[in-house]
Amino acid sequence: MQIVFEFAYKGIAFRDALVLNDDHTFTDAELEAMKQERFDNWVKAITAPAPEYMRDENGNVVYDEDGNPVPSA
Repeated sequence: MQIVFEFAYKGIAFRDALVLNDDHTFTDAELEAMKQERFDNWVKAITAPAPEYMRDENGNVVYDEDGNPVPSA
């Protein structure tokens, strides 16, 4: 069973689907909560400020020994 849903945030569409077994036992309220949680997480992701990383003298991102970008202080 697939429950397709859509929300909008500032004119941007968010479309997703819950994929469940046909015999699921979720209530309508639980399904709505799952949809809302996915939407809320998406809004957080698209509105979060971009991380700042250390840069060398040429403007290139600096990486640690494991290959991860080094956050700015």
